[in-house]
Amino acid sequence: MASILLIEHHPLLRLGLRHLLAQAHLPGDLIDIDPLAPIDPDLWLVDADLLVYGLPHDAAAGWAQLDDLCERLRPRRVLLLTERPAAALSRPTLPESIRGCLHKAASAEALDAAVRLVLAGGECFPSLLLSEPASGRSDDAGTLAMSAQSEQSAPAAPSMPSGHAGAPVVVPLHALRGETPATPPAYTSETPSSGAHLLNITERQYEVLALLARGYPIKTVSRMLNISVATAKTHACTLYQRLHVRNKGEAVYVALQRGATLDWAGPPAVRPLGACRAA
Repeated sequence: MASILLIEHHPLLRLGLRHLLAQAHLPGDLIDIDPLAPIDPDLWLVDADLLVYGLPHDAAAGWAQLDDLCERLRPRRVLLLTERPAAALSRPTLPESIRGCLHKAASAEALDAAVRLVLAGGECFPSLLLSEPASGRSDDAGTLAMSAQSEQSAPAAPSMPSGHAGAPVVVPLHALRGETPATPPAYTSETPSSGAHLLNITERQYEVLALLARGYPIKTVSRMLNISVATAKTHACTLYQRLHVRNKGEAVYVALQRGATLDWAGPPAVRPLGACRAA
């Protein structure tokens, strides 16, 4: 039985990763750790078979935390998730336990395959990052190579479950070009109109997804949007079909992949339940 630790600083991405890993039916225990909470090494966390670690935007702080975790928790293997794989792999000193590096915008199928391969004793690194010279080429445009190189003869990684392998992965152009905006734009919450356009779903479906992503049950979502429970369920099922996913966790993950933030400010004051009507 394998033990997997998950640490991701973005709360919605952590939710999506947790659901994806749970749906993969990996043999073992999955422990989701809040990176902002004190992490005390105990018997449940030490010597885990795999640590899936998402490097935050503040890379320096992220590396410091990862170094500390590797020293205190001693995970046997680390799968690094980052928005800039080449920059991460060019770090002068990497923890010895790192066995893979994956772009945070990688598909659900690539994540599943990477986790299984690293657990099996193999390695997973972007192929072009190990051979391309230092140039203006994008850090993130490399294709993913799953190399079954290990210290000992590693068993073959278990086959991936059937999924939507043909689904495109949409990455912002500035990330593909390795560019960083000189001046970050002023923060504004995402509107249902912009989010729906980005995900190719209706505004109502976007509102349902944004509220589900915050952990609200479907009955609460229906009350907040002033629609019936049946209508809310219909919107949820339809948006899952549009995004080619099976559940809320996968929907959140795919939405973040495609550039949505799901940080909609929410509906105005909710009207009484008696006024509820189908949208």
